[in-house]
Amino acid sequence: MANREFGDTLSKEDVKTIADVRRDVWTSGFKGLGYGSVMGYVLHTIAKTAHKSMSEAARGKLILPGSDKPIKFNRNTAFFSFMAGGALGSFVLATTTGKNQVHNMHGIFEIGKNEYKTPYQAAYENARKASEQAAIQRTVSRRQTMSKRLTEQHGLSDSHGGTWLKEAEMSDDEKRRSSRRINLAQRLTSPNSHGLSDSHGGKWSN
Repeated sequence: MANREFGDTLSKEDVKTIADVRRDVWTSGFKGLGYGSVMGYVLHTIAKTAHKSMSEAARGKLILPGSDKPIKFNRNTAFFSFMAGGALGSFVLATTTGKNQVHNMHGIFEIGKNEYKTPYQAAYENARKASEQAAIQRTVSRRQTMSKRLTEQHGLSDSHGGTWLKEAEMSDDEKRRSSRRINLAQRLTSPNSHGLSDSHGGKWSN
């Protein structure tokens, strides 16, 4: 079977194989329908002839199970034999052909067991991974920028011109804010990669 270049879609050889097997099964089914119908009618005719050659007493003993009436051969039984023979013949030949042709389908049955991707699916997957990687890089870059500004005594906003006041010029409240900023910078630059809040145990999730 040829290599598939378009993901899990069937190749031309696969499509042709399926079409050939389907055609063989249908052809055998119709052949079985014809052969079985003729055979059913022939058997009915033979049985009817044999029934006529029997004595009246013997014919009276031929009773269907669950019935008290003797068997009679007429148009209804002939039609039933014709249809039953056709159905049986069609089933037998179609099933036999299918079993004989199944070895041609083994390679096709294996297609769904392996993961194949179309060029579009592969491109989409690569783009998704690239987008996720870019998002991670942006997060790391923002953390580095915040850490740099904090360690250089710059605030995260433009208040006070974006710089920190000297400790002597600070009020008690400003000193507390400065202390929190220093702690924040230490948390951002620590090897354990702690986050800005206590959610997830104060750590960044991977």
